[in-house]
Amino acid sequence: MKTSEIAIILIVGTLTLLVFVFFIILIIIEYRRRQVKYITEKLEMEHRFKQEVLQTQIEVQEQSFQYISEEIHDNIAQTLSLARIKLFKTTERATDEAQKASLHTTTELVGNALEGLRSLSHVLNGGLVQQLPLKDSLEKELKYVKDANEIETELRMTGEYRELEAGKKLVAFRVVQEALNNSIKHSHASRISINLEYSPQKISIGIEDNGKGFDVAHTQSRGLGMYNMEMRAAMLGDLQIASREGKGTTVTLNIRTDE
Repeated sequence: MKTSEIAIILIVGTLTLLVFVFFIILIIIEYRRRQVKYITEKLEMEHRFKQEVLQTQIEVQEQSFQYISEEIHDNIAQTLSLARIKLFKTTERATDEAQKASLHTTTELVGNALEGLRSLSHVLNGGLVQQLPLKDSLEKELKYVKDANEIETELRMTGEYRELEAGKKLVAFRVVQEALNNSIKHSHASRISINLEYSPQKISIGIEDNGKGFDVAHTQSRGLGMYNMEMRAAMLGDLQIASREGKGTTVTLNIRTDE
């Protein structure tokens, strides 16, 4: 066989091999593309399912909150209001000074309970939260926390204030409520503050307490409240938790904005 024929055979064989390898690579790339697409679609479906489940849970919860809020406002608060009026009138008619003082104290206690119930009714009412400015709802919630638990509270705000749309505002408020509830139940804090920070890219809400704290890295159990808080936060942006034993806890909700 001539040298030229051998060269042609080698060239053809090499080209054939290269074409074969090229097609194999194309097949692998297409397989990987389809695999990535399948995994992406599966994750998106799982995410949408979780979001739909969470949305349903939120709607059911809001309906429950709405019902409780209306019951407090329409029934319990009205009954207490009538009782307060009767006590006030009885106090005016009393002649014994000791009895009068006792009735006056009772009237004040009923008045304080009535005010506390009205505050609770407001923070449970999702419709009212959506209508009010976010800072006003947070101030009401902190006042309720202070009055009900004898905890020192503070609301701080930095940056140029702007409102969230109603739906996002309600979700953000419920995240803050859950974080405050966790602080009250678990941290044994004597002080809780909320920091509202506005920047062009995001709105950050930090809930900080001076409680006992915990080791975030070694905390395995995550209760339903924490799960709901994280899922709600994912609808708005992200949630960060910083804590050290004996140094308190800070929960920060970062809300994406379109600006």
